[in-house]
Amino acid sequence: MREPTQDGSSIGISETDLNTALKAARTGDEMAFAILWRHLNPRLTRFVQARTYKSSIDFEEVISETWVGVARDIRKFKGNYIEFTAWIYQISRNRIVDAARKRDRTVRTTEEIEEIFWLPDVQNVERDFEAGEGVKGIIDLINKLPSAQAEVLLLRVVSDLSVEETAKILKKSANSVRVLAYRGLETLRADLGSANA
Repeated sequence: MREPTQDGSSIGISETDLNTALKAARTGDEMAFAILWRHLNPRLTRFVQARTYKSSIDFEEVISETWVGVARDIRKFKGNYIEFTAWIYQISRNRIVDAARKRDRTVRTTEEIEEIFWLPDVQNVERDFEAGEGVKGIIDLINKLPSAQAEVLLLRVVSDLSVEETAKILKKSANSVRVLAYRGLETLRADLGSANA
């Protein structure tokens, strides 16, 4: 497992180390909590930012509320690091739903996506991600997919979560996640192909 950093590089950190940090964070160890935050926050931010793109939802507020909830309830959490990751993503998904209920669903016209980092495992569509307009266009296309397919792609591609982690977050089988990802990517390929024709 690799820990992303601000500059896009990564630091190796094992799942055992993350489980150790989780145990310490549950007892109130702030340094251990910081390790978990540094490891998860960049991916979580990309997911929430992409999921709330072109909505009136303030993604930074969703992220803040998510981490406040995690800090408040981490002592009650029971489980390993993978279950912890699923728990955090579930909290953020709930905060997005709460924010959508509170605010109008108006489209942002002046606010741009600040940064989206795409991973190289989708090389066949990677060139469409390089330009800023391509990034915005692909997020628009992902968010137009059926909700289950969109969430799978955002978790797998944007957040770089494994099939197993994604399955746990969405409470689906690993096979369902693979099928949803495949269907979503096929739809995206077709949409990108027709847009470039």
